[in-house]
Amino acid sequence: MNFKYKAYLQNFFSMIPFGVTLNYLMQTKVTHSLPISDREFMEKIETVKYHFENFKKYSSGIDVSECRYYEFGTGYDMVIPICMSLLGFNDLTCIDIRRLVFTDLINDSINRLNKVNDESLKLNKLKGIPAINKTNIARVLKEYMGISYLAPRDARDTKLKSSSIDFIVSNATMEHIPQNTIKDILKECYRILKPGGIMSNAIDYRDHWSFFDSSLSCYNYLQYSEKDWKKYNPGIMYQNRMRHRDYLEIIGETDFEIVMIKTDLPNQQEKNILNKLPLDEKFVKHYSPDELSIKSAAIVLRKNLKGDI
Repeated sequence: MNFKYKAYLQNFFSMIPFGVTLNYLMQTKVTHSLPISDREFMEKIETVKYHFENFKKYSSGIDVSECRYYEFGTGYDMVIPICMSLLGFNDLTCIDIRRLVFTDLINDSINRLNKVNDESLKLNKLKGIPAINKTNIARVLKEYMGISYLAPRDARDTKLKSSSIDFIVSNATMEHIPQNTIKDILKECYRILKPGGIMSNAIDYRDHWSFFDSSLSCYNYLQYSEKDWKKYNPGIMYQNRMRHRDYLEIIGETDFEIVMIKTDLPNQQEKNILNKLPLDEKFVKHYSPDELSIKSAAIVLRKNLKGDI
């Protein structure tokens, strides 16, 4: 399906009550992109373990069971916080700007995890969990997995106590946040982290419509002006089109210490595609081809030991 049709439909969903639910129904009943595929599910588990390894590597060997975990942009199926609970966190706070979780997808995540053969996950913690429904979701998540899900909740104003969190994860979320709010979100993350606390970020710089429409390259959206891009950028699936350099500049305006950066670079075929793309003037003027070509990045930040901003 041409991505523009889906964009128009999601623009409509973004403007009406219950649009999130209608979008969910479209993805489960029409496009069948939810629940995610087995391959995507296993990739998510590996991503969780990667974030977890970042925490262990850069946080001075703190006992995970005594640490507080925070995640913004939790999304539909809660695979990431559930896995973090299985890896040893007992106190997890997860938020979304709007309520996005769906009970059948959470149950699907639990059922699929019960079939995974992975010694690093304490899968016995999932035994005996009752089926989650709209009535018991808060109790079951908290009682069995230590998860508090808060939505709607703005990541710029979490209401969490200062210096109360040990580990923050942002996974494929930053690219869906307007650029002018990211600094405030980072400042809030810095405030709630304990001195020495870690924030592990995975940021995807690819056009997400290319995941849906195979005729598109991952650089597709770089050819549109701001005015034209608005037609294909629904609030329910917003993409800020920021490049790697933009994030580093914003991080540089905070007190965070960057402890690790890992970028995903294009192969020669992808470079050729980008070179032939009629880029919008904004991207031609402000970025080098190498800066535009970076597809994703992992960025690990640490709060300095002096305290809050």
